[in-house]
Amino acid sequence: MSSNNCILNLLKVIDLLQRNSISSKALEEGCNRPFLGPSMNLSCYNTRPISLYTRDGNLFTYANTTFFRVEAVDDCSVVLRRLIKTNDLYTATNDFVTISANCFCVIRCFPDTSITCL
Repeated sequence: MSSNNCILNLLKVIDLLQRNSISSKALEEGCNRPFLGPSMNLSCYNTRPISLYTRDGNLFTYANTTFFRVEAVDDCSVVLRRLIKTNDLYTATNDFVTISANCFCVIRCFPDTSITCL
């Protein structure tokens, strides 16, 4: 399996988690954790913020941010919502970017959170 498929599959999982409440007894950490939030009993989280790194190792930056929320994923691209981070709080913008999943080889997940819209 190529790294492109791994990143795309992971983005699909994050998208699904954000759209649905998934129950699991797994206590995994990081991007693969099968639920949002610090515990399965807490359902107020709606976002798993991410940052992406390009194939040449650079942190992907769009409109002065490196934090994003996955909004949609298809077979080769992902729609990301730009997030603004102030201290430990994220705010969702109405600014979106659609990018090819082939452009990235590393994804970094941050602690789950609830976002508010501008």
